[in-house]
Amino acid sequence: MKISFLLTTLLLIASQPSFADFGDGIAKVIFQKKVDQVYQKALLCSPLEKDPKSKMDVRDWIKIQPDLPSWQKLADIETTANEARNYARKESGNDKIRHCLAGCYVAKKLDYPSAVLVGWFKELADASDCSKNTSFEKKDYDATILGARAGSADKNCESICKK
Repeated sequence: MKISFLLTTLLLIASQPSFADFGDGIAKVIFQKKVDQVYQKALLCSPLEKDPKSKMDVRDWIKIQPDLPSWQKLADIETTANEARNYARKESGNDKIRHCLAGCYVAKKLDYPSAVLVGWFKELADASDCSKNTSFEKKDYDATILGARAGSADKNCESICKK
């Protein structure tokens, strides 16, 4: 993936103290470009995917985009999100429990804002695939946030999410 390689390279350069502010801005621009690409793809779905309960569609969803974390967190966010997905899939339970566990995992490994972004981006990606096999649901995001709160408070993910 070209964006990931470019982001990693820029983040290594940015880790030098004199380049830290510059690197932070570059990393955020690159990640935002990825968000914009996924959003544009979602707009091509016909009809636009809509959350059945909240009635939100992707045009509403983009308006609540969380702030991007620091470049240090962005450097690790994709790997950590994949680890969180694998961790959550190993646990039994329903979809909301898995979202909660993933949010908790990311918050423990990175921080709360990173977990919020991962949950938000996951739903954006679901809205962009134009597939009936995945669903764009605000309740999934809400479950991720619940887990992120638990993880950022260093609570036990399983006991919080399985309640």
